[in-house]
Amino acid sequence: MKLLKGVDLLIGTFLCEKAVRRDMLITLGRYLRIKPSSGLPCANGQAFGKKNQNVSQIITYFTGGIDNLISSVQSGAVGGINSYLMTVETDLSDGLPSFTMVGFLSREVKEAGERVRVAIKNSGIRIPPSRITINFSPANIPKRDVVLDLPVAVGILICLEAIPQEAVRNILILGELGLDGRLHPVRGVLPIVRQAVENGITTCILPVENAAEGAQIMGSRIIWMRNLKELIHYFSCSSEERRQQFPVYETDRKQQTDVDENQQLPDFSDIRGQETAKRGIEIAAAGFHNLLMCGAPGAGKSMLAKAIPGILPPLTDQEILEVSTVYSISGMLSDQNPLVRRRPFVEPHHSATVVSLTGGGSIPRPGMISMAHCGVLFLDEMPEFRREVLDSLRQPMESRHIHITRNLASYDFPTRFMLVGAMNPCPCGYYPDLSRCSCSLPMIHKYQQRISGPILDRIDLQIRVEDIGVEQLLQKNSGRTSREVQENVIRVLQIQKNRFEGSSICFNADMSISQIEKYCELDESLQKFMCSAFEKMKLSARAYHRVLKVARTIADLAGEDRIREEHLLEAIGFRNGGDRFFDY
Repeated sequence: MKLLKGVDLLIGTFLCEKAVRRDMLITLGRYLRIKPSSGLPCANGQAFGKKNQNVSQIITYFTGGIDNLISSVQSGAVGGINSYLMTVETDLSDGLPSFTMVGFLSREVKEAGERVRVAIKNSGIRIPPSRITINFSPANIPKRDVVLDLPVAVGILICLEAIPQEAVRNILILGELGLDGRLHPVRGVLPIVRQAVENGITTCILPVENAAEGAQIMGSRIIWMRNLKELIHYFSCSSEERRQQFPVYETDRKQQTDVDENQQLPDFSDIRGQETAKRGIEIAAAGFHNLLMCGAPGAGKSMLAKAIPGILPPLTDQEILEVSTVYSISGMLSDQNPLVRRRPFVEPHHSATVVSLTGGGSIPRPGMISMAHCGVLFLDEMPEFRREVLDSLRQPMESRHIHITRNLASYDFPTRFMLVGAMNPCPCGYYPDLSRCSCSLPMIHKYQQRISGPILDRIDLQIRVEDIGVEQLLQKNSGRTSREVQENVIRVLQIQKNRFEGSSICFNADMSISQIEKYCELDESLQKFMCSAFEKMKLSARAYHRVLKVARTIADLAGEDRIREEHLLEAIGFRNGGDRFFDY
């Protein structure tokens, strides 16, 4: 029997694709010539015989088809501030060529399929025509704004037997692929690696730009790669060759600390005059209290605010990880500075929106209040912010976190920041100097009304920043340096840590009602004094408790175990006595 043209074409195609062994195809050709009546296709392409077979079924019958190969690769992702581990399962089987990705994926994640195909091809590996199915487990978590190119590529390479499955067990793989096979960095490496180490997975393969960030987690073994070819070579090497050619990334923590210390901040000794403002700032820094400064343009409000990070106590190891995690999921860490070691100082422009300040979006990201976690959120020209933007801070200032809900998931971001505001007393900025102020009283009242009462009620210290004369500007020495003030603040912080040992707080500003009753106890005379102040100043219950918190910090600065009358007087002096911040 003459060999059918359709079968000849299929045989040639399979030879070119190298999908079937040559000896199997020869056997198939001989079978077609010798036994044309045993259920094989005829010249018109229609099947005949007992099993009604077509050409593809015959080839599958003789070759056994493409074996169903399944691989499993460990990876991870972040959702909000939380990270979770993910298993990427790959199945490669015969059938119509396709690339299917499942597991509650967004459209952006599914686009990784084309990048992976081209990257593998350009790395010298050809994927035969086959049905490829990728599953991301757990499937109940929505996969949005995650990059899983590298674990998908590794899963396919395992199915193609370019990488052995045993070689990737207990290894976390992260990275984005370029079309040329190069590895690009991804966000959220720090919390993902920490989650992996906590679950017993210590070896992590990362892009070279993410290596320093991942190496900050104690107990991790970071192997960095530049491209997909290096990854394939890594898994084809022996253990000894791996140690020599792909050493574990070692981080230089001392050098990173020096980089942070070289950042220049205004020093307290550079600020001339403003002793009252400096005193208020020292109290605010010692107890992590919110602060608002009001004064004429050029009086030094911004310079005072920017000097605050220099007197705040250093971040603890736990705080470093918390702050760095926020910056990691925002993609703001670099290989030069893989950790945030200094308390953040965030200064949004007054045109900021609610979403940019608090966080959110279709795929929620941390806002500026989360970027200021454990640090300072400085709102310069505070009345110029839109009213709804300022009021969006009310709940985060109290709860120290913000909860954002979307239709697929809920996200929680930390917001334990110290609010520092600066404002002018009127639109022109010079009230109550009537020789320079051109504003009418209604204009002044309307301007101050831009900051709502609930926001003012949450601000512990409200300071008047006075103009200074030329004599003070000419002074060469203007008091203590930032280092000296910081030493005093650190001493007070240690007092607070001892006081709150065993609890989740370490600053007086975070005390609950029960803790205020325990640590801010007043004798009978002081209770009468506070009752009088409460009535005359028309304080709210919140303001009353905040006065006691500030008084507790002032007593700690003075080295006193109990709150005295002078401490209460100073705390009350830093609070607003009327409906507005400054009522002249």
